[in-house]
Amino acid sequence: MKSAQCQVSSCSRCRFYAPEGRRGGQCSQLGVPVESRWAPCSLAVPVFSKPLVEMKPLDFLPQPMELTFPDVLLETVLLEAALDAPSVPGRQIKAAYPTPAPARIRR
Repeated sequence: MKSAQCQVSSCSRCRFYAPEGRRGGQCSQLGVPVESRWAPCSLAVPVFSKPLVEMKPLDFLPQPMELTFPDVLLETVLLEAALDAPSVPGRQIKAAYPTPAPARIRR
């Protein structure tokens, strides 16, 4: 890549550079490891420059969308009720689901 024609002299002087270790770092703009002494790329921005463009929040949906899962919620409520119910000593509650078979150990 060609070096940018700006005030950034090396990767370590770029806004997107995050130091890691002794000499290297990470470029958050490109998502790659870089060395601090490398010449800057064309995306380099000085550390103390003005913020880029401020963007307002995007409103994709005209109204909030509510996701419901009635079957899952019903099973969750029943399971929580079963777990919160007081247990009677000496009485076994049969599970709605079969218990898994014990694992076989080969020798």
